[in-house]
Amino acid sequence: MSGGLLAYILLAMNPIGGLPIAIPFAMLKLGYSAWLTFAIAVPCVYVQVIVIDVCWNQLNRWGRWRAMFEKRRSPRLERLVSSGGAFVPTMIIAPIVGPWVVMAFMRYVQVPQRKVALPILVGMSGLASILIALCALAPGGRTNDGIARAEQAGTVGAVAAP
Repeated sequence: MSGGLLAYILLAMNPIGGLPIAIPFAMLKLGYSAWLTFAIAVPCVYVQVIVIDVCWNQLNRWGRWRAMFEKRRSPRLERLVSSGGAFVPTMIIAPIVGPWVVMAFMRYVQVPQRKVALPILVGMSGLASILIALCALAPGGRTNDGIARAEQAGTVGAVAAP
């Protein structure tokens, strides 16, 4: 595994920054294709949900964790929690506040991961698709690895000597 790939995976799994930092890094810095970027990003960002779900009992014992919950409460999150994990509200809010926050609030109100997994994945897939499209349209954001690497090496249009 290359250092760039490892950095990309860790950036995508990071709850602070996450996809908005990882996707431009992968496409604009590492030159990854849109499909590869998407295929790695979405499962990596979902790791946040799995960690919250698996570690919930230990996290809920910390006073700081519960205090952080109280700070993050907002009318938007209250509506999400009261919906009990309804598909559309969960799908819309997951990219805005982060999948780990949505899962934490859902665990807080006893909603199982299986009920919110698909809406969180769809919401994060939508965010990844938008970010990938923006990176592909950015100057220098071509998704064709071969052309980008050839330009960097200065071999585009070069003719090999016989």
